[in-house]
Amino acid sequence: MLSILLPAARRTAPGEDPQAVWGDLRVALASIAAYAPEAEVVVGWAGTERPADLPRNPRMRLLEQEPGITTGSEAWNWCSRQTDAEELLILGDDCVLHPDTVRLMDEDRKLIAHLAPQARTGFLGARSNYVKGPQNIRAANGGERAGIVFDSEAGLFETDMIVPVAAWIRHDVFDLTGGFPPTNWFADDLMSWDLVRMGFTHYISRAYVHHVGQRATGQGRSSDVLLQEGLDWLRAHRPDFLTQKLNVPA
Repeated sequence: MLSILLPAARRTAPGEDPQAVWGDLRVALASIAAYAPEAEVVVGWAGTERPADLPRNPRMRLLEQEPGITTGSEAWNWCSRQTDAEELLILGDDCVLHPDTVRLMDEDRKLIAHLAPQARTGFLGARSNYVKGPQNIRAANGGERAGIVFDSEAGLFETDMIVPVAAWIRHDVFDLTGGFPPTNWFADDLMSWDLVRMGFTHYISRAYVHHVGQRATGQGRSSDVLLQEGLDWLRAHRPDFLTQKLNVPA
């Protein structure tokens, strides 16, 4: 069984309608209801008011996050503990599925298992418009222009790091690292790195999701602040990644 993990946290500004902040979530859930109705959906919300007027989906569970969760990483980990599904799809609440996103990711993971039965697959990440590295649709990845796309978008690629705008992973593999580390920036880099060191390989899927970007983690904080917070967390907790992977003095 597949469970889509969708944490959503929004702060309400003074005088703002507390339901207005859930627009991203409503759009994300509408795409899931339309294009992945067979999947379980675990929505972990945190905010002033419980989200209302959500798209109807009998496979969705709307759960309030437990107190003390301060990062999206911790929220995804919490959502993962609310399901015993064998397969997880980590999804941002400001993402929108395409009609074939889940189908292509499912086909891709099965193709990898068929072509490389001895491989230990970590994350299978979707391509997107707002994501760093080779997952970005603006990255040619060695391909040529074929109309308005690169022909390389029709293929699978190995990579050492996945950004989980939409990322498929087995539940038992996700649990090997204890989930994402409790930091906003660098959590995905670090978990990807740890899994590679355990012998897992990450792949970029043919699938695509639209991503608005930094709608939750960016609230009230600039990219510079988030970067510095991430570097400070690494210095305190994972200087090995800081020095060996990022080549930054601890």
